[in-house]
Amino acid sequence: MHYFYQHRSALDVAQLKDLSARFEALTDVHSLCKILGVTEATLKKHIDKPEYHTFYIPKPGGRKRLIQHPGTGLKAIQQILNRYLQAVYFGVKSDAAHGFIVSPKDELQPRSIYTNAMQHCKSEWFLNVDLENFFHTVTTTHLKNLFRYTFFFPPALTGVLTGLCAYEKRLPMGAPTSPVLSNLACIFLDHQMSQLAQGAEAQYTRYADDLTFSFSQPPPPDFVNSVRCIVLHHGFTVNEQKLRLQPRLEQPEVTGLVMGKGPLPALSPAWLKRLKEEVKILRWLMSEAVRERGIFHAYVFDKFRQSVQGQVAFVGFMLGKESRAYRKLAAKVG
Repeated sequence: MHYFYQHRSALDVAQLKDLSARFEALTDVHSLCKILGVTEATLKKHIDKPEYHTFYIPKPGGRKRLIQHPGTGLKAIQQILNRYLQAVYFGVKSDAAHGFIVSPKDELQPRSIYTNAMQHCKSEWFLNVDLENFFHTVTTTHLKNLFRYTFFFPPALTGVLTGLCAYEKRLPMGAPTSPVLSNLACIFLDHQMSQLAQGAEAQYTRYADDLTFSFSQPPPPDFVNSVRCIVLHHGFTVNEQKLRLQPRLEQPEVTGLVMGKGPLPALSPAWLKRLKEEVKILRWLMSEAVRERGIFHAYVFDKFRQSVQGQVAFVGFMLGKESRAYRKLAAKVG
């Protein structure tokens, strides 16, 4: 299930550009402390002994998702840092990227699973590629290369930023900075995939760990292997079990939306079924017995709730707010 909430910012495009410029102008750890409003001793404490609360939340199908949620002090720092990183990524984002992107208040069409699928609505063949263990595959090596060779930060500043954002040598699922850093880690992957698609007269988009290519005719025989090579080159792994090449006649899904029923993407019955399962999980998390036990941190619960509510609102957008499916879901999530 795709986390559908979009980060709607109170800032406009010009203000995001200002935040981006301030971050890119950093020269050392002292200048980083100034924009974060903390001391170097505080940063050192959080890097030397990072506090994370580790637990699992249920996923549809009975599996579990590992969450590593930062402690209060570290989370506050990551939230400020996330504002700057989101502003940076907004200015350099690929045309292919559609997930985990901040939406300034003066942007007319925020990117989402719908805008992602719309890029493919005129195609006849669809190749879906999933990156395995996406967040956990973004390692400290990715982050160090990003800060050192993309931002050209000095080694000391690179080390501090990496230490603030990584846990157990990878991106933790639960940290405010992880989604945008996963996007930043994919900048050059998106560039190479876009070039590959252009050479095959194809369309390419990425929503988080879902890569979609679409074609007017079957892709060249070596196309999938070329995709695998680029993925491996950037330190990721293709989830072979989710790799699919389908014609429009088979009504393939693109980020949960069906292609082929009409000229525009439509809601997938499987997507709706997964959403109903997530609504059940949310209601369980909201139950008095679970809340009293304090198993889940309020921040993580709120993010999950926002995701489910965002997906329910999307059902209203696609089917209309008078539809029976929307009204039933909306009544359950409040």
